[in-house]
Amino acid sequence: MWPLLILSVIATIIIFERAIYFAMRRYRVSKALAAIREARDSGGQLPTSKNPLIQVASAYLGGLDQGNEHVQNVTAREASRLLNRHERGLRLLATIGNISPLIGLLGTVWGMVGAFANIAALGDNVSPSDLAGGIWTGLLTTVAGLVVAIPAITMTRFFESRIDHLTHDLNETVSHLDEWTKGGS
Repeated sequence: MWPLLILSVIATIIIFERAIYFAMRRYRVSKALAAIREARDSGGQLPTSKNPLIQVASAYLGGLDQGNEHVQNVTAREASRLLNRHERGLRLLATIGNISPLIGLLGTVWGMVGAFANIAALGDNVSPSDLAGGIWTGLLTTVAGLVVAIPAITMTRFFESRIDHLTHDLNETVSHLDEWTKGGS
């Protein structure tokens, strides 16, 4: 149970930290594109922002004077850096979600081994109550493993969907920037 308690604390910390991180980084593609277009049309700089779309656009526009290949490389590096920040802690959270049921199963097996060892020690004087302690321990650790795993896996999938959405939005932003700078509109 101690490993499961430790894993549940770690998972809870990651979930709350990531939830706050994503809540502070809400953005709309249309607003970001409007700000980017306005800055591009006025010849000004994009404002410093936590919005990842603005950050990628700043990298894109900052590299325009050094050629298309440089722009693509700088933009890809900035997008990769931003996605990496958004993914921080998710591998550990997914690992916790995957190993918690296994640890619970280990507890179940441990409880059953204890129950059968108790049966072997008692010989012919076995009663159902002699088995109950081992079975109870086994089932309790299974439940604890699932209680840790279910929220960890659920929140990992939720955060991953947010990152997938961000990846799509970053690609859309770069596509618009390509059109605006190469198409002249």
